[in-house]
Amino acid sequence: MLSSTADIGRFADKYLLARQTAIKDLPAGGTTGLEIELNMLDSHFHPLRTVGTGPAERSFVDVLRAEILPRWLADRSQLEVFHWMIEWATRPYYSPAGAVYESRLLEASLLNALAHAGRAYGERLYAFHGNLLQAIDVGHGSIPGGWNLAKRRYLERCVDMYGPALATAGIHANLSLPETLLSWDFLHLPASERGDAHLDDFKNGVYIDGTRRMRAFAALFIATSASTPMRPELRDGRPVIALTAYDSNRNLTFPSPASLDIPHLYRSHADYRRLSYDLVRRGIRFGNNNWTAVRARSFAEPVERLIAVSAEQLHELYGQGLYAAGEAAGVEAMAGEIVIQNLLARIDLPMSRVEVRTDEGGHSLETDVANLAFKELLLIWFYAQPDYGRAFRYDDDDLSRVRRNERLAAMHGLRAEIEDPLTGSPIPMRDFLRRTLDEITPLAEAFGRSADVAPLWEMAAGGPSTAEAVRARLQGLLPGTDVVPVEVLQQLATEREAQVAREVEAISDGLAAMPDGRAKLEDLLGRARDDARREPGAPIRFRPSEGRVLDTRFPDKTAEIVDLAVRLIQIPSVTNAPAPRQRLDEVQRASTFVYDYLRQAGLQVRIFEQGSYPAVLAEFPGGAGAPVMLNGHFDVVEPEPDDSQFEPRLEGDYLWGRGAADMKTVVATYLVWMKDTVRRGGPFPPVNLLLVGNEEIGEGEPSGTPHVLGRLNEESGYAPRLLIAGERTGERGDERMGEVCVQNRGLMRLEVAAHGTRGHTGLRSAAADLSAVLFQVRDELQAIFERHLTLAADDAWRSQVRFPYVSVGEAGIFNVTAEHGRLGIEIRPIPQDDVQAILTEVQAFCSLRGLSLTIAAAENGVACSRGNPFLGCLLEAVAEVSGRDAVLGRKLPGTSARFAPDGQGVVWGQTGVGPHAADERHYLPSIEPYYRALDRFAARLSSVPRA
Repeated sequence: MLSSTADIGRFADKYLLARQTAIKDLPAGGTTGLEIELNMLDSHFHPLRTVGTGPAERSFVDVLRAEILPRWLADRSQLEVFHWMIEWATRPYYSPAGAVYESRLLEASLLNALAHAGRAYGERLYAFHGNLLQAIDVGHGSIPGGWNLAKRRYLERCVDMYGPALATAGIHANLSLPETLLSWDFLHLPASERGDAHLDDFKNGVYIDGTRRMRAFAALFIATSASTPMRPELRDGRPVIALTAYDSNRNLTFPSPASLDIPHLYRSHADYRRLSYDLVRRGIRFGNNNWTAVRARSFAEPVERLIAVSAEQLHELYGQGLYAAGEAAGVEAMAGEIVIQNLLARIDLPMSRVEVRTDEGGHSLETDVANLAFKELLLIWFYAQPDYGRAFRYDDDDLSRVRRNERLAAMHGLRAEIEDPLTGSPIPMRDFLRRTLDEITPLAEAFGRSADVAPLWEMAAGGPSTAEAVRARLQGLLPGTDVVPVEVLQQLATEREAQVAREVEAISDGLAAMPDGRAKLEDLLGRARDDARREPGAPIRFRPSEGRVLDTRFPDKTAEIVDLAVRLIQIPSVTNAPAPRQRLDEVQRASTFVYDYLRQAGLQVRIFEQGSYPAVLAEFPGGAGAPVMLNGHFDVVEPEPDDSQFEPRLEGDYLWGRGAADMKTVVATYLVWMKDTVRRGGPFPPVNLLLVGNEEIGEGEPSGTPHVLGRLNEESGYAPRLLIAGERTGERGDERMGEVCVQNRGLMRLEVAAHGTRGHTGLRSAAADLSAVLFQVRDELQAIFERHLTLAADDAWRSQVRFPYVSVGEAGIFNVTAEHGRLGIEIRPIPQDDVQAILTEVQAFCSLRGLSLTIAAAENGVACSRGNPFLGCLLEAVAEVSGRDAVLGRKLPGTSARFAPDGQGVVWGQTGVGPHAADERHYLPSIEPYYRALDRFAARLSSVPRA
């Protein structure tokens, strides 16, 4: 029992330490989450039912999830009872704000998807919370076709019992305590208390007890979250939408059967098991239909998946007579048995959270955070204060009282007078709210969370709930009548869309300051933003407000650049892989991230998307035709050994992760430098920035560097006079300043194909062995290359030839001759070798031998002129920052510098180790000198004539 401020402080310290440990050890976990339901409506506010006719008819929600929602988002949604309903589940967060923010991003994503569907179907579509505002008839045909057999039978029974009352959309809040806190407290129980129990027993008791006590406050949750003052009515035989005196028509509509809401259900875990088994065996609980206002939940998969036997499997079993039951009767009976067994199995699973099912949607972001934070603080307070709310025993009297309270709350909201659930005395709802807030205030203050529940304090002081605000608004719009026209509903839905858009913008603006959960939200926001950017008609853009750069105070410039690099590394923008393993959606997401950052910084930004691989060009205001181009790429090779490389980490002086060294840290440096430079104001240096998304596969397809340069040259005659490729040039791993590589090898990638005839290998007439043909071709091509290329030298500066693959036939097939064989060739020529001469001879060779030749890349190496004045400025800037003459080098791997017009390209980057390897990492001390050298370089450029 916490009897003093000091006790509360000590508990808060323990809780916050456990929470911080959980964030570190289980970043994907959390203590709060939301499930949000929404109805989808047509332009007349009728529920959307089906698409197509006859055999092609499909549920609207099935079409939405399969064909309209982006692939990355489809599995975040779930089917609900009817065609027009959809449910979204947030990931768990360690703060109420994180869960609420994600719920808003999911709602916004649905609004964009409905806008897309509306354009396709030629009709404005809407999403709306709460109860339907049109009277409807429902039947088994109203259930989506995507449900499996067992779930469909369960839903059909529900529809038979409750009909359209099930067509309501609410919000479910999931609440838990940090796993580490429960583990610590369990282990520190006296041995006499712990006995032979294990951690699951302890958690079962915590969550059953929390559920029991939370039920006492359910009426309060209904009142503070009420937002549905309208309902459909029939007047003089005509359907109307009526504005009522009731605050929560949704809670008044949805079934709350007393047969399921039974005394003592949550008195203890043993009571829960005993009574739940009894409900299932008597057929009262016949599915996941325990529709109580508050319930304890397990980590279980959905009920229908515990025993995974499909309808198709059952039909096959009975159709083949493998079991004695007749097919039709057997399938139906077994589907029912699966449901029963799954329910019984789930009852015994350990408890993991408390679910509150009272809330409604349509609130402001601040109100949603307050309602969720209030519930979380209560659960923590229950745990910290075992005697608080203990008077609520969940017996007949208690349960009858809270059910009456919940109905009064649905009817009158914060204006209701209820029975105190702990004493039975009359108490006004606002007084009950004020008293409860008072009781948890010491805990909220100890956690620094008082501001989270500020909107509830306003309600307790007489401020309106959302339902009261909506009613007042409608009374002002519709004086003298309580009938709401559809046009007004459309206006409300449109205003909600605009509100969501503003709130998403605010979330985007403030994401950098999120104390936890930032990575989860950035991932969702980035994907949604990428979709919206490529669809101009999307009403919600998922971007920060105009002119605002996502910026946080950092201790130094290196910390800011590393923070941005981490966010880039977390995007798995893989290109250098076979087509099925390329992650082109992530490459697009990376391009949108770069585009938005630069645009928000105030730069002139253009995105090239002519092919599968985007590129981004950024210029300072008025900077078209800049003679210097910084150049880099945001794509990466496949991770090694797995996607854990996309979870960057800092160790000592290194940033580890796929792309850390090649070359997302330099990309982040360029982005921050461009942002800082434009924010300092003009005159701006004559520099632009080109970042591409297909460098790792040679840039042969649009929009690689040569394609963008070609496009710019066609449009305006522009060509940079110095191109700086920012690939690493500190190769040891400990250089603070990399070399300036004034020479760079080029790249040739060729594929030679030999052709044969498919046939039996054992016949006298069998075709030639294509592997032997290709090996012979390899030897003859090697001789050609040796005549034209510098393949031997005293140092490493020489051309290189490799034959990375030979592909003939099919593995495991021995007695069939192959029809095709392929030989891959990669050449990295130094600038002194003649690529065109090689290519001419190889083409003639292949033509003579009847071979096919595919040219994926054929670029000479480059050697930048030492007389290039822009190069001179760069060398002076590097010398000034490093305190010694710039070290000139020659870059062996091919880079985008090979595309520099007239060969005027250099490679100059930072320091990294292990590119393309499992140990890839970037040397952090090389970041700040590089940034300063860019500044000094820019200052010197003003002395170079532009002509």
